[in-house]
Parts: sequence; C-alpha cells; structure tokens
Amino acid sequence: MSVMITGGTGFLGAEICRLLVEDGQRPVLLDPYPPRGRLRELQGHFTYAAGSLTNLPVLLNTVRHYEVDTVYHLGGMLSLPSEEDPWNAFEVNVVGTYNALEACRLSGIGKMIFASSIAVFGEGITGEVITDDTLQRPASFYGAGKVFSELQGRFYARRFGLDFRGLRVPSVVGPGSRVAHMTIYNCWAIEHPLRGLPYRVPVGPETRCPTIYYKDAAQAFFMLAKADAASIKSKVYNVAGQSPAYTAAQLVEAVRGHLPQADLSIDPDPNISRLLQGLSRLALDDGPARREWGWRPSFDLEQMVADFVAEFRAHPDVYSL
Repeated sequence: MSVMITGGTGFLGAEICRLLVEDGQRPVLLDPYPPRGRLRELQGHFTYAAGSLTNLPVLLNTVRHYEVDTVYHLGGMLSLPSEEDPWNAFEVNVVGTYNALEACRLSGIGKMIFASSIAVFGEGITGEVITDDTLQRPASFYGAGKVFSELQGRFYARRFGLDFRGLRVPSVVGPGSRVAHMTIYNCWAIEHPLRGLPYRVPVGPETRCPTIYYKDAAQAFFMLAKADAASIKSKVYNVAGQSPAYTAAQLVEAVRGHLPQADLSIDPDPNISRLLQGLSRLALDDGPARREWGWRPSFDLEQMVADFVAEFRAHPDVYSL
C-alpha cells in the first residue's frame, strides 16, 4: 500500500514528500507538472504520476495501480488565479475534490487529508478570534471552493465511512513559491531581496496576515495523518503558525535584520487589501488541533526568516532561477 499526494510537485507537496520519505515510505506524486526544485534531491524515493484532478479515470487508474490507501489532497488553483478564472477554478478546486473523493470511495481508500484554507473565513465575523466554528462566509471564489470541499469531505465521511481530515492553513511561507496569490508577499518580501531584486509589499504597513512556515505546515499535515482516529473529533482544523500574526512592517523589519541591503517598500494594492480585510484583524485559534493531536508550530517570525534565508542560500541552483 502507498500514499498519494495530489499537487505533489508543489513546494508544500514536496516538503510532505520529504517527510514521508524520511518515514520510510515511497509516495506517489500526482501533478500535471513534473518534479522540480528540491524534489531532485529525492529522485528514486518517490513515484511521479502525471495527471489532472479534473480527470476521474486518471485518478482511479493511478490509485488502483499504486494500491494507494491514503491521499493527501493538496492540488488546486490558488486565490488570485481563482479570482481571475473562476470557471477553471471550479473545475479544478470543486470538481477536482469531488473526483478525489470519488476515487477514494470507488477504490476503497480509507483516509484523505485535505488542504483547506483560512480563506473559508472572511465576511460577517463577530468577535476577535477565528475558531473552528466561526462563520464561513469567504470573500473569494477560492475560499468558496474550499468551504464546499470541506462539506463534500464531511458528507463522504458520514455517508461512506471515509476517514476525512482537513487543515485550514494560513498563508504558507517558503522559498520557491512562484504562483501569485493574495498573500504571496510574505514569500516574495524575503525571496526577492535574496535574488538581488526590489520588492513592493502590496498591503498597508499595519496589515496582519496569518502565516505558517512551510516546514511547520508540512509537519502539521504529517501529524494529522498519523494521529489516532479516536483522537479526531473536529475533522477539519485551524492551524496557526506565527501567533499573533505579524504586520507587513514587522516582516520588512525582520527581513532587513538578515538582509540589510533589501530594497523593500510598502505599496498597497486595493484589490489584495480588500480580500484580506476580513482576516487581517483577527487571531487564529488552533486549540482543537493542539488538544486532539498535539499540534505545535516550531517557527516564529525571526526563526522563519532566518531559516528561509539559510534554505535559499544552501540551494542557489534551485531558488535563484
């Protein structure tokens, strides 16, 4: 039996692949894009399967051929591409999740770990803290797709007995992220200076964006998959990284602490600011994840920036492209 990661060649999928390989497994990476970046260091320890989430027969053939028993479902379109092309985002994010769930049902796969997002929250929130039970009224089409996908997973758990578990991750920060989305500035404010490029942070200086370092995010998925089924009560969990969330000004200051030459400035984009406004003032409560399966993040803002810089400099052939 084996584990499959949809979106497996992305930078978060690649880090989960690394954890699985270190755990003695040989994961199957399903993705339309071939292995790249840090995955080259893991060649021979994973299997790549080219395929799209929109093609149910391909999913079925893949999980049956490799005798998959657990799926990490990370594949999908991100926030800004989903805003620009909601029609394709529906096919990839909503229908794609349905196809992944159907592949599990039809093939007798017992467990799915789903990558949801704090983008499921947005409008109509009362109070100052986002909990697992906070109203889900997203401001983005991407968030709307995540809400429906969570509900699909809960239905498959109730109706067909699938062990469905999910994480609502904040903005994932790490080197090598190339696809633009509304919170990508958390990555590019560090990576652009490392590449010797200027960067304009597209939000106001006091904007707070809940984030998590990619190593912490991968560890959270790995821990959730390993957790005893008897301890899983909430099914879909908030996970927080840096808490409280740092401001854009604090991010710039932290980057300059490690890269004094960084050419960074603040230049707010009204569209991005609008999409973030519902989340930027709130704290993210991940108490159930901590209580039920022992979640704890390892990286605060300073540690995240320091490790990001170290990772980039250790692999210049990968990240300086």
